[in-house]
Amino acid sequence: MSSPLNRKYWSEAWLLFVACAIGVISFCWFRTWVVGELDTSQFRQIIDLLPKDWRKFASVDFDWLVSYLGRTALALDEPMLILFVSGWVLVRGSDVVSGELGRGTMEMLLAQPVSRRQVFLNHALWTTVGLTGLMLLCWLAMSAGIWTSSVEESTYPVLRIPIVDYRIPLTFLPPQTERVMMSDEVNTVMFVPGIVNLWFLGWFLAGFAAMLSAFDRFRWRTLGLVAVFYFSNAGLKILGMSSEKLAWVKQLSVFGFYSPASVIERTQANPASLLHVFKYSDEGQIVGMALLGSCLVLFVAGLTCYFIGLRRFETRDLPAPM
Repeated sequence: MSSPLNRKYWSEAWLLFVACAIGVISFCWFRTWVVGELDTSQFRQIIDLLPKDWRKFASVDFDWLVSYLGRTALALDEPMLILFVSGWVLVRGSDVVSGELGRGTMEMLLAQPVSRRQVFLNHALWTTVGLTGLMLLCWLAMSAGIWTSSVEESTYPVLRIPIVDYRIPLTFLPPQTERVMMSDEVNTVMFVPGIVNLWFLGWFLAGFAAMLSAFDRFRWRTLGLVAVFYFSNAGLKILGMSSEKLAWVKQLSVFGFYSPASVIERTQANPASLLHVFKYSDEGQIVGMALLGSCLVLFVAGLTCYFIGLRRFETRDLPAPM
């Protein structure tokens, strides 16, 4: 029965997947192209005009942010991209039980030679496959944007002092500009840790939505609860970023374990940080979760949600179709 189940879930999900895939590809490619249109010196001038208090809302150091890698990596922090990915996992996850009950098709589905466990796990499998496909498309779109874009580099003439080999930029003279391929400035492999972080965030959200679906019979109510959870957690992260005194609030939010740009910044500075569970300050104090720790928390939390949802679905009484 697994093949008919797979065909059923694919027929129900392919249109949503195509829509999310188009959104992810379009956004990532366009966002990368925009970065290439503004050279580093111009972007630094814009950053310098921002109020100092605004810097607390950035998850990375502003000096790294002005680089081409920093500005491109920040695309993974954009709400638009997260919404495309969340749209896939939340809509599909919420459909597994309450969606079938709401449509009145659960009774016909379970009348076939298939167990409740198969129904739940096959649905989770297709949700995970779709999530993985979106992550691959995200990386390919960002990489394609970099491979096909050129950037304008502006440099000022310098006065070289012999013997000491000291160079003084002559900023009062017009800058010299040249166009170089963006791939010379950005290594696309550096995006992988951030995209992995996004995958685990999607995994948890899918498990959470599936768990709520297993406890409910109306999909609209399941989606409503998921939306309340999603936006309240986003608000907690923003609140935690607004003040150093409230920094601990971010750890109450699932988005506190999602910081792809910060992960990429640390990976570029120290590739060994990929194996760190915690982030450390220059004084050696723990200041938060590193990539490995954040992904472990999200994976275990998502797996727990899936387990609770499966147990609930296997043991609950299903209402008759209305």
